[in-house]
Amino acid sequence: MAEQDELLVSCRFYFEADGLTDKQILEVSGLSSETPAAGGDKVLGSSKNAVNLRQAAPTRSKFQQVTIKVVATTNTDLYKWYEACNKNEGGKSDWSSNRKASSVTVYDQGGDMKARWEMINAYPTKYEGPKLEAGSNDVANETLTLVHEGIKRVQ
Repeated sequence: MAEQDELLVSCRFYFEADGLTDKQILEVSGLSSETPAAGGDKVLGSSKNAVNLRQAAPTRSKFQQVTIKVVATTNTDLYKWYEACNKNEGGKSDWSSNRKASSVTVYDQGGDMKARWEMINAYPTKYEGPKLEAGSNDVANETLTLVHEGIKRVQ
């Protein structure tokens, strides 16, 4: 009898990007890759005897932006990364040299890695600070929106 795959339930999530570590993740979305079919179910042409031409062929992969919501701390390194990538001083920005290999890793309750997604050459295009509300007991958070050149699940 084959062993059943472990379900990823009640796991801990971890985000890192070259040199940016120890981030507690509240939420991750956008770990998505899509390769739409050219042609799909469309009729591409018609010939003698009403024979329709259909062909579905793969095209370039498309990647969604990844949104990472982390617990806010006194550490400002995520904001500094965003700022370094999005300065526009005299038409020059420095996003290309600030791209980072990034990953989201899932650990089980015993601390063993169970899943990992890696993003190639990621950089932040949006930063959101916490919503601050008097009398609230909520944990403050920061949100980064990342673009990247590819995503792959490596475990």
